[in-house]
Amino acid sequence: MARPRGTAAEREREAKEQSQRKAKLSVRVGGLGIVVLFVSGFGAWLLPEDILVFLGGMILGILLVLVALSLVWGFAGRLRLDDETKVL
Repeated sequence: MARPRGTAAEREREAKEQSQRKAKLSVRVGGLGIVVLFVSGFGAWLLPEDILVFLGGMILGILLVLVALSLVWGFAGRLRLDDETKVL
């Protein structure tokens, strides 16, 4: 049996938590991508005879950064700029 839908506040809280989880995952994946990218670039500079291996690492790093960006692509659009506690 399906779980009953919560109140609007509960649904909003769940959506906010989901966005925060995606943002944290995006930071981790993006950070890993940047590390892989720079390590591969440094390795290609130190060992130019193994350049194909390091080029593969650079491509992997770029792909990880792109995945991180795709995770939060709509995140900025979901942020509310108005303050809900403000009284007009």
